[in-house]
Amino acid sequence: MYRPMLAAIVCLVSFAATAEEDSKPAIKKWRACADATATRYAKSTESALVVSRLAILSCRAEKQAAWQAMSQESGAHFADDYVETVERRYTDLLAIDVIEMRLKH
Repeated sequence: MYRPMLAAIVCLVSFAATAEEDSKPAIKKWRACADATATRYAKSTESALVVSRLAILSCRAEKQAAWQAMSQESGAHFADDYVETVERRYTDLLAIDVIEMRLKH
């Protein structure tokens, strides 16, 4: 009973890890765009969370390329979920970076 469930979980985790590795260049390009944009926006008076969200939203083409790469490897449904999760997680991380940038200057 537990062995088939364990095997399914292992396959799912390894599948997700493989999908992330194959589309890593597109994700990195998207993050680099967001980083550069956040650096420019960090000097504004907006909150760090707003700045990070605007930076990510301004990199629409890079996000689409990351989604396409993921979709080709793992399917559209998985790509939707994965890109949404990466976007939410990176918005928070980028907000922290913006706060750190502001503290340094």
